[in-house]
Amino acid sequence: MFIRFVLCWLLGTVGAYLVAPSLFWLVVALVVLALVAWLVRDQPRMHKWTILGLALLFGALRYSAGLPTLGPSSVATMLDQGEVLLVGVVAEAPRQTASAQRLVLAVEALQVDGRQQAAEGRVLVVLPTYPAYAYGQRLRVHGALSEPRGAQRPGEFDYRAYLAHRNIFVLMQQPTEVRLLAGSGGNRALALLLRFREHCRTLLLRTLPEPQASLAVGIMLGIRSTIPETVANAFAATGTSHILVISGWHFSIVAGVLAGLASNMRLKRIPALLLTLGTMWFYALFAGASAAVLRAATMASLAAIGRASKRERDPWRLLCASCWLICLANPHTLWDIGFQLSALAITSLFAFSEPIEAWLAARRPFNVPWPGMAAVRTSLTATLAVQVLTLPLIAYYFGNLSIIAPLANILIVPALPLAMATSALTLLAALIWLPLGQMIAPFAWLPLTWMSTGVGLLATPRWAALQVPPFPLWLLLSYYGLVLAAWWWAQQRGAGYGPRASGQ
Repeated sequence: MFIRFVLCWLLGTVGAYLVAPSLFWLVVALVVLALVAWLVRDQPRMHKWTILGLALLFGALRYSAGLPTLGPSSVATMLDQGEVLLVGVVAEAPRQTASAQRLVLAVEALQVDGRQQAAEGRVLVVLPTYPAYAYGQRLRVHGALSEPRGAQRPGEFDYRAYLAHRNIFVLMQQPTEVRLLAGSGGNRALALLLRFREHCRTLLLRTLPEPQASLAVGIMLGIRSTIPETVANAFAATGTSHILVISGWHFSIVAGVLAGLASNMRLKRIPALLLTLGTMWFYALFAGASAAVLRAATMASLAAIGRASKRERDPWRLLCASCWLICLANPHTLWDIGFQLSALAITSLFAFSEPIEAWLAARRPFNVPWPGMAAVRTSLTATLAVQVLTLPLIAYYFGNLSIIAPLANILIVPALPLAMATSALTLLAALIWLPLGQMIAPFAWLPLTWMSTGVGLLATPRWAALQVPPFPLWLLLSYYGLVLAAWWWAQQRGAGYGPRASGQ
């Protein structure tokens, strides 16, 4: 029932986005349906359907109530008004690329034609890579505002709608003037944490050579801006880019290390739980607190609470609970690409790992009792299972289809835990004393080199990855509909498609 409740809530969120219902009529419908639910409380079947209907309406109400109102002081009213001068605070950690940095400016005031006035709203500002700016800094920027580009054809990726879900409706590309102002804004604790994160990035870059240093920064801190373009392209071509994104697997490794540490320290259940939760959420904020990171941290936290209370729930409920809590806090997370890929990857792993492993175990050479074959089969099972639901979405958004991904994941992914552990030791040592970190760095260099060199070699063949032509949204949804129907049919036949593990 809980899983159906969450699915109805999410469906109501999407429905509110598509239909844009009135808040008044949503509240009226909620009151009426709540009264019906009370009247039929003694009829289990009817009561269940009314509860699901309430979940649908609550999801729609949560989305609709959180929509921004563009008043007369909104910066969006300055579109196509020529160059304007904006004063505001950097509201998020800027995203660096090889050629530019993108920062979100929370506007406080604007000036146009020599007249200054109070203003509000968020603007995506595209600047050169240097000088680099940071969260919480106050800036004055001067330039022309423009509207984000929408979809060129129905069904294509809509950049304008994507930014709108982040409450961004205007852009300023390559402003003519940028000046750093005195003072700061934003959350001071978060600003301090992000400064510490930047300090850690600098230490890793000083203790390891390239590209191993940038790879360690991506794996440990979730910062991909310093990874050389050739290395990043190799990871994308081999279908191993998920290694560079903080995911459920990263949190599983962290939780495993903390469980071992708590056991060695002989901590009681509650102190061990507090240590695990505190460390994981510190790491989540430290890694940038993206939607996918929050999903993974929430799910890992629920699993830890379940183990501590000795009432572990099945992985499907953990996944639904984590997605629901995140979307309850911010319904627009549903449209975050990283969140979509992360949630679909775990769903696909839970749904298809068992039948794929059974299929592999019945065929040569995967059923031959060679040393290491079980590990190979497990890695290949996870890789193929995840591809079922994520591959179409990757092709839809990025037009990239990796042919060599199964082999690459078998060879590269098992090195991730060792790379994380040795990189963490290197960083901790460097925080204590930089030369000490440089002495430990060779232990991290080996797995990082295996990963960077391995993806480089695997990405070399021309057939390693194919560029697919863009396809419409209805085709993507049709694919998922067919997969869902096939999964449901297999469930009815008792095929036993289900989750293997709850640690993701």
